[in-house]
Amino acid sequence: MTLHANATEILVPAYFYPSSDPNLSFWDEMTSSLNQGVGITAIMNPNSGPSNAVNSDYTNAVNTFRAAGGKVIGYLSTQHGARDANAVLADVSSYKSFYNIDGIFLDEMHNIPDTLSYYQSLRTGISSINASYTVFGNAGTNTLEAYTSTADVLVTFENQTGYNSYIPDAWTANYSANRFAHLLYNVRTVADMQTNLALAASRNVGYIYITNDSNFNNLGVKDNNPWDTLPSYWNAEVSAVSAVPEPDSAWLFLAGLGLLGLQYNRRSLQS
Repeated sequence: MTLHANATEILVPAYFYPSSDPNLSFWDEMTSSLNQGVGITAIMNPNSGPSNAVNSDYTNAVNTFRAAGGKVIGYLSTQHGARDANAVLADVSSYKSFYNIDGIFLDEMHNIPDTLSYYQSLRTGISSINASYTVFGNAGTNTLEAYTSTADVLVTFENQTGYNSYIPDAWTANYSANRFAHLLYNVRTVADMQTNLALAASRNVGYIYITNDSNFNNLGVKDNNPWDTLPSYWNAEVSAVSAVPEPDSAWLFLAGLGLLGLQYNRRSLQS
């Protein structure tokens, strides 16, 4: 397991093709951003998994991104514990054979006791394939503390609404921030992005991604993929993440964005 050392890092669901078109070269944009000193992990997703063969466009994009200091992990669906574990592990082996990656992203992770052993067995199987892989598990919401045994990093929020009122489980405070990630979409403005970033920092979250992409494409047609572009404020987000201090100084960052008063008022209303 290899985790970054930055206070906050970016976890990008890079569900976009590594195009040679300069207007669509989001992998190139991510690579260029690495010179700002921000840790970036990209989730590659050739075809809802590794597909059946190597794709040279992905090989080039992944190798260039990693050479610049980025990390890449491979997307896999688990269908909330319903997908055959052997099929999941076969895809892990394909990723290892096809691409030089740093870990695995287990999507559609369930958060109930009944599927805990399923995900624990996947974690063991992934380690058997490559012991150095970092495993991300995406429940997309609060989960049981026992699920920390299934992944190195747990995604405990994935949504386009509700982040202001989101309350992480109390047990998460007992772990380092680099054990948790949050993914936010349809966040329209730079100011909202900065506010949500400050909230994430205050909630012991070490990996974050915020985008103004939504479930609709540029033509207004619903495509149910809010991860098929980088946000239009990508450079501002990278700069904002690079400014997040270590936890001991986080209150200065929050104060700078006016979030201390916001959180105090919320807690007063809740008590």
